[in-house]
Amino acid sequence: ATVRQQQQEVSTKGGGRDGDKGKGRSRGWGKGGKGKAQMMFWVDPTLKVWIGGLPEDLKWKELQTHMNQAGKTEWVEVFCGKGKGTGAVVYNNIDDARNAITTLNGSELNGNTIIVDPWVRAEKPKAEQTDTPPPPLGAGPE
Repeated sequence: ATVRQQQQEVSTKGGGRDGDKGKGRSRGWGKGGKGKAQMMFWVDPTLKVWIGGLPEDLKWKELQTHMNQAGKTEWVEVFCGKGKGTGAVVYNNIDDARNAITTLNGSELNGNTIIVDPWVRAEKPKAEQTDTPPPPLGAGPE
C-alpha cells in the first residue's frame, strides 16, 4: 500500500476527519477524532475550564460557539454518562481561560445558566483517613 493509502486506512479506523467511520464511546470528542481524545489529560490545567449546568442534549459545537466569546478554544468536550450536564474547554492561553471564567460564568446557553470554573482535578478519596500524619521518612522504631 502507498503511504497515502496507509494514512487513509489509519484515519478511517478512529473516526477521523477523512473517513468518519469510527464508532465513538461518547459524543464529547471535541475537535478531531479518537486520536485527540487524550488531549484533555496532558494539557496544562491553567488553560482548562470546567463547565456545569449544560443542557443534556447540547452538542460540543454549540458549546464551542458560546465559549469562543471569551477567546479561541483549542478543545471542547461535552461529557456524557456520569458527567452528563458538564463539559470542559481548553483555551490557547491563560488569559482567554481567565476571561471565560469571569465573563461567561452565569451566562445563558440554550436556556440554561451555566457555571464556568477553573479546572481542578478531583482528589481521589483515600481508603483510610487518619488524624495523625505519617512519620517522617527514615524515622524508625526507637
